[in-house]
This record gives sequence, structure tokens and C-alpha cells, in this order.
Amino acid sequence: MQANIRHQVSPYLVFFLIYNSQVGVGILSFQRTIAQKAGYDAWIGVLAAGCLVQAFIWVLYKLLGKANGDIIDVHTTIFGNGLGKFLSLFIMIYYWLASLSVLIGFIEIIQVWMFPTMPSWILSMIILLSVYYCVSGGFRAVVGMSFLSFIFPQILLIALFIFPLKIAHFSNLLPIMNHSFMDLIDSIKSSLYTIAGTEALLMYYPFIRDAKASKKFAHLGVLFTTLLYTISAIVSFTFFSEKQLKTTIWPELSLTKTITLSFLERFEYLYISMYLIIISSLIALFLWCSSRGLKIIFNRKQKHTLILLCLLSVIICHFDGSFKEMLNKYIIQMNLWVFYCYIPLLLLVLTFLKRSKQNDE
Repeated sequence: MQANIRHQVSPYLVFFLIYNSQVGVGILSFQRTIAQKAGYDAWIGVLAAGCLVQAFIWVLYKLLGKANGDIIDVHTTIFGNGLGKFLSLFIMIYYWLASLSVLIGFIEIIQVWMFPTMPSWILSMIILLSVYYCVSGGFRAVVGMSFLSFIFPQILLIALFIFPLKIAHFSNLLPIMNHSFMDLIDSIKSSLYTIAGTEALLMYYPFIRDAKASKKFAHLGVLFTTLLYTISAIVSFTFFSEKQLKTTIWPELSLTKTITLSFLERFEYLYISMYLIIISSLIALFLWCSSRGLKIIFNRKQKHTLILLCLLSVIICHFDGSFKEMLNKYIIQMNLWVFYCYIPLLLLVLTFLKRSKQNDE
């Protein structure tokens, strides 16, 4: 079911939504993760993962175009109202857990790099208050935040890639393809989770004016973020040795120490502060998806479901590090199986039902 035209956005803005949904805290630390098995050939896995995400975008547009609505409409069309909403509930929980994972990860960065004595509940409340203000303004406000999250931080990202190249060792990348096929597959799996986020399209598709025209912008968004992640991986690989990378938790943040300016001593403070725009807009997008889905499923006001999700997030931020590891493992598994296996199966089932209905008519 399409949304009111007053709440819809232009097709080209999908580019910024895709960028916003894919770039989060993962880009600050994924270099170490993908290099654990495939070494410095892991940048090839990032490109391969980007190709798989392009195929996933094609599947999403086919599926949502046939249902002419969001994932809840897809489920209710195939399984009926009761079972369809029950299955949709798991997707909404995933969106909330994804936002929670981003929030916990960024709070950890703030506590390690800037304010080590600051309690988690204060940081989570400050971030979630701004997120609540954004989401309560409606989907167009969320899209506006996505646009800002692309415009402002790009200057810092470009600077972060240029300065380390002065002392880069490109010989680190040689020889190319000296790892096994299974090692590359492992790096692709890790990269798929890192550049995940396009599944938010399952909820905001009805809010795109002329959704078919936005398809090319979605593919361009994935292409841009894939190149961004690939460049980030290559810059880190040419700067750190493999031993250094294994002990560096946030390689991209560590690269900020190469940037020296006469008027700014701690560039990482500026970088992390500016990165708050990206994180807030990403959390806002996922919480908008989750709260809107819960509004439809339980027939409640979106404001009430949003407040509940924010309160739960503040409480869970107090949990220890073992919970964070368990949460990340659950999200990785759910992302791989639900979105890259279950969603394509839904497309096949819906296509079969549509053709059967046409034959009966």
C-alpha cells in the first residue's frame, strides 16, 4: 500500500538512504575482521559482497513492486493477515536490534577515545533524544538527516584517505590472490554484514514517489558505498602490517593520528564528533522502520512504539560486553539467512501466486 504523496520523497533521495543505511560503525573496524582469514586479499571480498548486494537490491525491487507495498504487505499477501503480521514482527525486531548494535558500538568508541568515565546511559539518552526528535518528525525528516549524513562527513573521509597515502606501502597488497577460495568466501560473509542495511528498503519502499524510477539511484548508492569500503580497506592494508591490523580494533580511527594540522592537535575528536551525524541518522532510519512496522502490526501510534524502543535501548546499553558479542552474532546470522535466503524465496512464492491467479482469471 502506497503512502500519502505528502509523505513521499523524490526517487533520487534513495541514493542517500542507501548510503545512510550501509555506512555505520562497521566501516571503522571491518578491516581487521575481513583480513583475519583472507589477509590482504580481503578487499576482493568487499567488491564481491558489493555485487551480491546489487543483486539483493534487484530482488527487493521485484518483490516490493509485485506486492505494491512494504514487507508487511508481502507477508499478508502470501500468508494471510495473522501469520503474515507474525512473520513481519521478526523483521521489525531485527531493525531494532540493528539500531541497538550501532548505538552500543558507537558508545564504546566514545568511551574509549573521548570520555572514558561517561556512563553509557547518559550517552545513549543524548543520542536517542536527538533520534526521537528526528523520527517523530516523520519519514521526510529521516531522509533529511540521511542527506546531511552524506554531505558533511565526506570532507573528513576524503582527508582520512589522502593523508595516510603519503607513507603507504602498496607492496603489502602483493601477491594478489594468494589465499584459498574458502578464505575469500569468509571475507565475503564478513563484508556482507558490514555493508548491510539495504534491507531497510523493505519498509520505506511505499514512501518513494515513483519507486521504479528510484531503482537506478539505489544501485548507484550501493556502488558508491562498495567503492568507499574498498578504498577504506586498501588504505588500511597499505598502512598497517598484518600483525598491527590484528591488534588494532578500529583501524580507520587509528588512521586519524596521521593527520596533523597546526590548528588542531586531536583530529580524532573532530572525526568522532562529525561521525555522530552518520550514526544518529542510521539509528533514526532503523528505528523508524521498526516503530512503523510495530504500529501497523499492533495498531498502535508510532510515537508510542518509538518511545518503548528507545527506553529498551537505554536499558540494554548497560549490559556487559558479552551481550554485545552475542547480539552481533545473532544479527549477522539473521542478516545472512533472512535477507539473502528467505527474501529471494518470498519472491519466488509471490511470483508463483501471481501467475496462478492470472491463469485462474
